[in-house]
Amino acid sequence: MKCFRAGILAVAVLSFAMAADSDSAFVGTWKLDAAKSKFTPGPGPKAETVTISPDGKVTIDETMPDGSALNWSYTYAEDQTVPITGMDNSSVKEKRLDSRHVEHDWKLGESTLHGKGVIMKNGKTMRYTMTGTGPGGKPESDVMIFEKQ
Repeated sequence: MKCFRAGILAVAVLSFAMAADSDSAFVGTWKLDAAKSKFTPGPGPKAETVTISPDGKVTIDETMPDGSALNWSYTYAEDQTVPITGMDNSSVKEKRLDSRHVEHDWKLGESTLHGKGVIMKNGKTMRYTMTGTGPGGKPESDVMIFEKQ
């Protein structure tokens, strides 16, 4: 599940789809800056790309710490829990707070996490924090930094 957690984290970070709004600051392609991000407990993904389309589709491509690839996606639906394709027993509920802030409730297998994303005023950097419990009820806390491509 650690791989799912890292992946979900990344996805979460960018999944703030803000989808249906093509003018949303979230729409586009975002890459994880692993050097500026912190995963507790670690390690986090080696690389991650989140693509958010104007129609609400969120796609995440990750390279996990062991070098394996993880690809998953979901389609945003305002304030509704939706399944995650590519991750068994996983779902996400997204709530847009405004054009630069989003929150997520993630269920990733045994993990239950809450995420908050904010796009900085420059429009090119996104900070995503995620807290909750992972497999076995162990606490998790992550801060991810993404750069818009």
